[in-house]
Amino acid sequence: MKSDPAPSKALVSLRASNDANVWDDFRLQKLWLGVERREWRSIAVLGASRALETIQVAELLAQLAWRYRGQPSNVLDLRDLSMRLIDHQVQEMREQVNAGTRLIVALRSIFENPTAGPVAKQADAVLLCVALGDTQFKKAEETIAAVGRERVIGTVVLHARKSAPTPTTTNGQ
Repeated sequence: MKSDPAPSKALVSLRASNDANVWDDFRLQKLWLGVERREWRSIAVLGASRALETIQVAELLAQLAWRYRGQPSNVLDLRDLSMRLIDHQVQEMREQVNAGTRLIVALRSIFENPTAGPVAKQADAVLLCVALGDTQFKKAEETIAAVGRERVIGTVVLHARKSAPTPTTTNGQ
C-alpha cells in the first residue's frame, strides 16, 4: 500500500455561523473531502500539542458524515482515558465499527495523555490537529512518528485552547 503524500491542511473555524446553510461552507466541504481521500471506518482526531480541543473536531466530523453521506457515526471521547481502560475501549471501538458505525475518536496529544498513541494506532486513520502559532514542528513530527506516517490522512489547523487566567497576588502593596 502506497502511503499518502504530505498531509493536506484545512483551516476550519468551529465558531457558529449565521449562514443559512453552514453545510455548504467551502471549508467544511474541503475538510470532508480531505478525510474521505482514503476509506476508513474509524478515525482518531489527535492533537499534536497541548491545549487543543479535539472533541469539537470529532463532533464536527460526525455531523459531516451524517450530512454529506447519511451514515450513522459516533464520537468516542477518550481524551482522558486511563491506562487500565485501554483494552476495554479498544474492544468498544472494534464492536462499534463491526456494527457498521463510523467511529470518530477524540484524543489529547501524546504529550498530555500517553494512551493517545496506542489508541490512535487502533483507528483506520488519524487526523492531526495543530495549533496555529503554537504547535512546534518537532512535536508534530514526533506525533506522526508515534502513530505512523501512513495513518495520518491530514491536518486541521486550530486555535489553541485558552487557559484560565492565572490569579495574581500582591504583597499588600
